[in-house]
Amino acid sequence: MSRRFTHVADDYEQIIADIARQEGFNVETIDSDVFFVIRSFSPSGEQVLSKVNITRFADAMARALS
Repeated sequence: MSRRFTHVADDYEQIIADIARQEGFNVETIDSDVFFVIRSFSPSGEQVLSKVNITRFADAMARALS
């Protein structure tokens, strides 16, 4: 997917990542996309990892606000 709004999206990505870190989330970069990781537990006690793609969210924000 091409990032038409790269500069603005990069700014949003950085802001979102900073907020996620301040709130105690682990922020990871995987294949040039930035994620924050939510660790939770299933009813059976098994650890569940959910990754929220900050890069896609920032791209969508840049498109919506342009």
